Amino acid sequence: MGDPGALDLDLDLDRALARRLRAGDQGARGDLHDRFHGLVHRLLLRTLGGGPDHEDRVQEAFLEVLRSLPSLRDEGALRPWLTTITVRVARAELRRRRLRRLFFREPEEAPPELSTEDDPAARAALRATWGVLSRLPVEERLAFTLRYLHGEELTAGAQALGCSLATYKRRLVKAEARFLALGIRDPEVAPWLAASERWRRP
Repeated sequence: MGDPGALDLDLDLDRALARRLRAGDQGARGDLHDRFHGLVHRLLLRTLGGGPDHEDRVQEAFLEVLRSLPSLRDEGALRPWLTTITVRVARAELRRRRLRRLFFREPEEAPPELSTEDDPAARAALRATWGVLSRLPVEERLAFTLRYLHGEELTAGAQALGCSLATYKRRLVKAEARFLALGIRDPEVAPWLAASERWRRP
């Protein structure tokens, strides 16, 4: 468990920042970016991958946060609220990509930042795994990514997706089953699945 004192301090900082944003404090916008850029960057990287337009998506998320300030009900919930908006930006981009692939068959590239491996086989496995994820329906892919790449707890994942906990769990079960069904047929992903206690089939 984390330090309760540190958690309280984080909440106090979030509340103070939210109040400044609502009051129209221009300096608060820069502080918002400084405080949460890492979170938004990592979440979009893990859901969308890298690429030349990555920072554009990060800035899009922050602009959406500023536009959506009137919808922030709980100043202490600034972080999960911002996460929800970032997921909304990722969802819209994934749907755009899905439409483009219908017409242009554009492949998705694995985000190189997700792995520091120098091993070509490991990088190939990452690319193949990303290819499997790109074939999941958008909502299942987001549920899977939030849980297994971003490390969100179930309740936080449900909140980020704007759905009930029961719905989130159902999407996650479907995503896991689809990921396994596709992964075991991929020659680069299958060995990794077989070696993993988490994904090995009984």
